[in-house]
Formats: sequence, C-alpha cells, structure tokens
Amino acid sequence: MAKSFASFGFRPELMQGIQDLYYKEPTPIQEEAIPLILEGKDVIGQAQTGTGKTAAFMLPILNRLEEGKRDIQALILTPTRELSIQIAKEVEKLGKHLDVNVLSLHGGADIDKQLSKLKATVHVVVGTPGRVLDHMKRGSLHFGRISTLVLDEADKMMEMGFLEDVEQVIVHTPSQRQVLLFSATMPDLVKRLAHRFMKQPPHLKIEGKQKTVEKIEQFYYVVNQSDKTDALVDVVEQEQPFLTIVFANTQVRVQQLTARLQENGLSAQALYGDLSQSKREQLMRQFREMRFQYLVATDIAARGLDVEGITHVINYDLPNDVDSYIHRVGRTGRAGQSGKAISLISPRQKNLMGRFAKATKASIEERILEPGRHLDAGRRERAQEREAHFIELRAQQAKEQQKEKDKEFAPVREALKKKAKVKPGYKKKLARELGELQTQYEKNRKKAEAIAARKAGKSAKPADAKKAGKGGANRSAKGARPFRQDSGKSRG
Repeated sequence: MAKSFASFGFRPELMQGIQDLYYKEPTPIQEEAIPLILEGKDVIGQAQTGTGKTAAFMLPILNRLEEGKRDIQALILTPTRELSIQIAKEVEKLGKHLDVNVLSLHGGADIDKQLSKLKATVHVVVGTPGRVLDHMKRGSLHFGRISTLVLDEADKMMEMGFLEDVEQVIVHTPSQRQVLLFSATMPDLVKRLAHRFMKQPPHLKIEGKQKTVEKIEQFYYVVNQSDKTDALVDVVEQEQPFLTIVFANTQVRVQQLTARLQENGLSAQALYGDLSQSKREQLMRQFREMRFQYLVATDIAARGLDVEGITHVINYDLPNDVDSYIHRVGRTGRAGQSGKAISLISPRQKNLMGRFAKATKASIEERILEPGRHLDAGRRERAQEREAHFIELRAQQAKEQQKEKDKEFAPVREALKKKAKVKPGYKKKLARELGELQTQYEKNRKKAEAIAARKAGKSAKPADAKKAGKGGANRSAKGARPFRQDSGKSRG
C-alpha cells in the first residue's frame, strides 16, 4: 500500500483538501485505481461499499481540473438521488481549496433552480440518469467536451432499469473521453455495457479477507414474529447506541416501528421512498447533525448514505440477498471505526444467515436475547389476549349449539302456544311428540358420550341384564295358568 497520498503527485490545493478530511493512507481500491486513472485509462473498479471508491475516481478528476474553463469536464452518473447528493458534497470537501463548481441533478428537486445554476460555470455534474437525460432533451445540458464519464454503482443502475437512459447519455459524450465504471458486483448487463463503451479497461477487483469491515461485530437473535417489535425496543435499550439505522423492508413497517420507538421516548424518524426530496434531505441533515438517534429506513438508505458516527445497524427485516446485507451493514464501522450489525430473524431464517456469513467470509454469531421489560410485558399481554379470545370463542360455540337445539324444537313449541281451536287431543298429541323428541335427543346424546368414552379407552358398563332376566321370569310365572286337578267326578 502507498505510504501516503503524496506519492500520487497531487497538486498542493488537492493535498490540502485531503488533509482537511484526515485521510491518512489510500485504501486498496484507491491505491490500484488512481495511478491508472491519472494515466488516462478506462478502468473497471469492483469493490464493496465503504472502501473509498468515491475518492478513487474524484481525486484524479480534481487533480487535472481546469478551473478557467466554463465547460463541464466530468459527469458522474449514480442510481439514487441520495448518492448523487453525497458525491457532490464529497467533491466540494475535496476541492475546498480549488475553484471548482459542482452541481447535483436529481429528481424531486426544483428543476428551475437547476436550470438557473446550469447557466453559470459548472465543472462537475453528478446526477441520476433520468434527470440528466431530461436536461439533455431540454437542451440545458451538453457533454460534448467532457473528459471523464463515471458510472458509479453500475450494478444498481442496471437493477433499477436505467440501462437505456445510461446508453442514451453515453452516446452523447465525445468518443475521446475516459470512462470509469465502479460496481459492487458484475452482472451480465454491466459486463456488456463495459464491453460496448470502454476501451480495454483493466478490471480491478478488490476482495479483502472479508467483504464486510473487520471491525463490525455481527450477530443475530432468533425471535418469534409476534415478539420482534418488543425485542427491538429491548435491544436498543440494552445496547444504548450512539447513532443507529433500523432497516425494514416496507414503508408501512418503517412507519410502525418509528411510532413504537417514539412512544418509548426514543428520538426516531422514518425515511422511505414516498417522502419528498426536500423532506429526505432535511432528515439526512438532521441525522448527520445528530438531532435524533434512530433512523428507521427502507433500503433506499442502504446505498449512498454516508454518516459518520453510526455505531449500530439493526436489521428488523432481513434483506433478500447478500449484496443488500453487505450494503446495510456497511453503514457502520466506516473510516476505521468499530460498529455492530444486529439482525432479528425467525427460526426459518437461520439458513439465510449462514449464507450471508459464508458470502461475506465473516463470523455472524447467534446470541440469546435476554427479555427486557418490553418483551416480558408484551408476552404477558399477548397471553391474556389469547386467553380472552378462547373464552369468547367457547362462549360463542355454546351459544351456537343452544341456537341449533332451539331451532329443532321451535315448530313444536310454536304449535303448543297457539290459542286457536284445535281438534280434541291435538295438544296432547303435540306434547307427546315433544316428549318423544326430547327422549330421542337424550338417547342420542348418551350414545355419543358412550362412543366417545370407548374411543378414549374406557369400557362402558353392560346393561343390567340380571335385572332384566329376573323381571322376565317373574312375568312368565305370573302369566301361567294354575294347574287344576279334577274333582274325581266323571262326566258321564
């Protein structure tokens, strides 16, 4: 590794910007990419988030920037507005002692303000493909004289369906320009894009001993779905983090978790896709200024969110793929700091955690969660709710059975209540039928109970056969006619 950034021969103004940001040594991707970029070669840089990719391409661009020229000299395409804003701010910091003007072009911002700024001198444009293409169609943006085109997070741009937009932008750039492509992964679409528009680029693949930062402590708790929200509150109270991002997979879940954290006196805010751009920028500014501790977000915040001091990342919901997991975890442990990545998973997701551990070449430990006051109280409350539910269910079943029984005898009872004149003996007949129905009902009930008892292994007592036998014998004796002897008199 290079001993210092001075070994690259950067101009003094740029070196002052590097020193202001306390950059000490180049990262592996910076050490390999910067010399090649300074030579003017097209470069493919494959490295995970948090490895210093932005500085790897921005330092060479700023080093050869011509402040006196009014033309746009570099275009950087990014998949998200958050990443566009972040890179623009990074350019401003690195070029603090240079007379450089940078503009972020992204959706959700006032286009009239962007048009106004484009009329002035802009040296570097950072933007999302859709908004950049929009300005090109309006005629407010031209790239005929740019010297460098950067495709940052190229895999994410392809995944989000920006391929056609990116191609349209590229074909409107001069043929003699340098193309730099940076990506965490290299799917086929990215490879085809590189093959079509780049000139024999060296492929720099940076893989350390593990893809996630070594100083990040990764572990998980196995928690039932019904316990997860209570477990989350217990975890943050036990960990006492400085700054935390809680990731959930849906907007509704983000809003629910934010409300629950706020109910427990924790300073939390929600970040998701449907928020306006101004609101999202406001939230991120407040989070960087540490005005609140807990940012609850969807994956929209996973890429391009660089906030110093994040000590914990909590996956309330697990992502579906390894890359998303890596990008989430990479929000902490940045700039050589330590951090923790905690996941709350269901028993079925243990295999998925094993895949993450294997892919990241990191140790992800399973730990036993000690139930705190929220989890204990929540479980008691849910147990009471279940018991109340079953009591209500049993009462409802008894009511339905009684209703069926009443329905069976209803016609007979209605007939008995009639005040109209009926034939003699009719009411007695109906009463007798009612009695027979009731007797039959009781017989059927006893029979069902006997069958149930036999199935349970109980033997029913036989009928009282002896009594029945004696009764029959007595009846036979009583019914026999007595033997009468003759008087001895003959009939003759």
